Amino acid sequence: MITKSDWAQPEESAYFHQISADCISRLAEVVTALSKGKVDVETAFRMYEKILIDEINDPEFLSFAIGNINELSSFIAKGKVNIRIHRNDVDELWFDVDGDNDL
Repeated sequence: MITKSDWAQPEESAYFHQISADCISRLAEVVTALSKGKVDVETAFRMYEKILIDEINDPEFLSFAIGNINELSSFIAKGKVNIRIHRNDVDELWFDVDGDNDL
């Protein structure tokens, strides 16, 4: 039986990240500016990246969100505001979107 109290415990990863309403609102502004031609795609991507860096601390979640920015943007363009990034026990990541369109 192991009784050592300071036995190295595995570091657990978060299983989801709820994207905040403020972040969704800021991303929606970029989606709108891009769709109206006020910014180009490269500028929009840099804006998305900065907003997401400010929002997401977990490097895996951040990398997933940036790497799948088209999917995330499509949810935002549809007015979805309840968006989470999920990770399962084998480190697969995906967006989970539900709720009414509130934007």
